[in-house]
Amino acid sequence: MSKTNFNQTPILNTLQEYLSKKPLRMHVPFHCGNANNDIFPKGLYGLDVSEVSGYDLEGEDNPIFQSEKVTASYFNVEHSFYLTGGASIGLVSAMIALRKYGRKVILARNVHKSVINGVILAGLEPLWLDVDFDSEWGVYSKVNPDNLSSILKNNSDIAGCVIVSPTYEGVISNVEVISQECHKNNIPLIVDEAHGGHLFFLGDVASRGVACNASTADIVIQSWHKSLGSLTQSGVMHLVNNKYFTYDDLKRSLDLVSSTSPSFLLLLSLELTRKFFAVESCHGMTLRGILNLSMLFKQEIKQIQNIFLFENNDPLKIYLKSNSLSGIDFAYKLYKDYSIEIESANEIGFLMLIGSGFNKIAIEKIINAMRSIMPRHDATVMINLPKPTINEFTMLPRNAFFAGFKKNDYAYECNVKAPCPPGYALKIPGSKK
Repeated sequence: MSKTNFNQTPILNTLQEYLSKKPLRMHVPFHCGNANNDIFPKGLYGLDVSEVSGYDLEGEDNPIFQSEKVTASYFNVEHSFYLTGGASIGLVSAMIALRKYGRKVILARNVHKSVINGVILAGLEPLWLDVDFDSEWGVYSKVNPDNLSSILKNNSDIAGCVIVSPTYEGVISNVEVISQECHKNNIPLIVDEAHGGHLFFLGDVASRGVACNASTADIVIQSWHKSLGSLTQSGVMHLVNNKYFTYDDLKRSLDLVSSTSPSFLLLLSLELTRKFFAVESCHGMTLRGILNLSMLFKQEIKQIQNIFLFENNDPLKIYLKSNSLSGIDFAYKLYKDYSIEIESANEIGFLMLIGSGFNKIAIEKIINAMRSIMPRHDATVMINLPKPTINEFTMLPRNAFFAGFKKNDYAYECNVKAPCPPGYALKIPGSKK
């Protein structure tokens, strides 16, 4: 890795220089740095600028580009694109860039709905890669490399492959083996790592995120607000190497679907998040402390009778169930009676994500609430969720989607149905109803 100063903040520096001049603002945004309410801090409005001197520089002199290069050097990748439309916009643009290699794309069955949206925009034809499904827990598991091999053997004109690792519930596939299979057949691998940005910092505790993918996958897309603490709707797309894609390939694809007025609050948030972890890695590893609390939390959960913990690979994802209460009912009681808001719930269990605010007080509150809820419910709730299926395709998703503007009584689907979270597709344009 190069000897880059990872504490550099080109975006912040440009903002501070602009603010230091106390300029008369004769440009958008309309608020001109003045707060119009008592909720948002005034400083937030001061930093919310757009297209001011310094940001309009071309090429390598642009502070956004410079900041992205510092982040790329930190993660040891070719380039790191800042995303102000979340990981979703990165996944959409990656599908557009894939179109340079062909029409068919291998999609893991549990890809996010934004991948489907990208397939529609790019006019791609999906080839479904079966993913193991745990019906007892109602969640997708790992990608089976043998399934990938079968698809590659029986199809041609494949532009690339997209998988999800880790899954929403924290299951990690063997990215290295999957990547080897893709590259053996000369196609790129794109990894949706939206929920795994933090794994890079957890070392051997879990299969590492970009640290592993940097030497194997070709594009890795992360949602930093989900797992690293940047502001909501901010993420990063890592161009890991330039074997299949160039900087220009991804930049022009991003420009096609991104705003021409990106939020500099989100851009700054990404830059400062990278700086925080660059400093943290030298001064104590905050995530290590959270990890230790997570291990303690899991041990406490296992002591509660009739509560079962899902064994995953991500120590900061806590998915559990009880045979006495559905996940939805359990989550409702946690919120209604104890003001504990979890990430999501289904008929089987519920998911909790551990973030920077997690501490021993939180552990005690949640454990006490669970113990209090359990004795009141001794009925047996045994549910197995069937594996979601997609019917045979009769036409390209793009064609079916646009046909939906004309009428809605076709024998095939015209819309994407993928409730978020987790965003797995239940219906896709072009498949039989």
